[in-house]
Amino acid sequence: MQDNNMSSIETQLSSLEKITEELESGKLPIDEAINLYTKGMELALSCKKNLDNLGQRIQLAKKNAHEAIELENVEFKDEE
Repeated sequence: MQDNNMSSIETQLSSLEKITEELESGKLPIDEAINLYTKGMELALSCKKNLDNLGQRIQLAKKNAHEAIELENVEFKDEE
């Protein structure tokens, strides 16, 4: 199952790669290059926010799993 945030990040990263290639070509007029650079920075910021969000979700999932394992261990010890 693919997460919408992950799909969005992949799409944004693909767009950033294209922007980088265009900027590195050196063939753009300065105004267009500045606009493209601005768009790239906005995409980079959006990617960072999405990655931070995914990181928080992973940490929460790890914490919940760890707590569930500890609870299971406590319950198992009580049964002995």
